[in-house]
Amino acid sequence: MTTPQKLSRFLPLTFPNGNRIRRFAKACPHCHGMVTARDMEGIARLLHDKIVLAAEAECPECHRRFPVACVISDDKRVHRVRLPLWLFRLWLKLALRNLPEPQLQEDWSVPEEAPPAGIRLPDNAVITRSPDVLGQFDGTPINAWLDIDGRHFVFERALPPAGQLCLSDSELLFEGKLVYRLA
Repeated sequence: MTTPQKLSRFLPLTFPNGNRIRRFAKACPHCHGMVTARDMEGIARLLHDKIVLAAEAECPECHRRFPVACVISDDKRVHRVRLPLWLFRLWLKLALRNLPEPQLQEDWSVPEEAPPAGIRLPDNAVITRSPDVLGQFDGTPINAWLDIDGRHFVFERALPPAGQLCLSDSELLFEGKLVYRLA
């Protein structure tokens, strides 16, 4: 069962769509000072594509304690929970009782970096770009296709800014943000 911890130990949390919550803060209802996740103790977990958060915060300025209960949707909107904190925390513990305990941030270790999957682009590659431009992504024009050293690649998708890089063996990451598939 999940035990209450400093909320900063649960962050960052990443939604399946690639959006990531790195920080969380709330204004103190008494003095209106900002209270960060380091000053909140409770539970924060990804559950059904939403982050559920139940904690008790202590304001570092006025030292008053107040409840924080909310749900954060994958578009990063915070929705207040109107249940009392004790009831919401009880529901959350019951909902999480059969799920594995998350690996907290302080326990994380950086794994050895595996070589990225996909096709590697040689430094001296001869690149021919399609004259047809499908649009732009993050200021980079998206060409319909690329010919690289005699191999033909067609545009597949753009990599979201916070997305995870998952390439198949027939895909190429171009300019760090565009994915092309071998035709």
